[in-house]
Amino acid sequence: MTESTKTLGIRLDVRDKEKLQKYLNRESAEAILRQIERGEISLTRKGVEFMRVNTEPESVNTNCDECPYKNDLNMSGFDEVCDYKGIDRQKALDKCVQMLWR
Repeated sequence: MTESTKTLGIRLDVRDKEKLQKYLNRESAEAILRQIERGEISLTRKGVEFMRVNTEPESVNTNCDECPYKNDLNMSGFDEVCDYKGIDRQKALDKCVQMLWR
């Protein structure tokens, strides 16, 4: 811990703490704070109130250029077989995954 950070502590029922610790961490608390500062949500004694929905993209590349989730697999053979056999691509892929797990 440094001078620029401090610990936040609250008392909770043991069961509530066990449930909340799955979701509440530093990153989620910082995200909640950003939403409060932008006027998207408000925290009250009753819970979260949604003030408005943020529809602005934040550094999202919708063209998927240099997307880390885009793969470079050559799927042409797979696509060709699925088309020829009249098989749904997703179902065929699911079966391939099942075969690999066995």
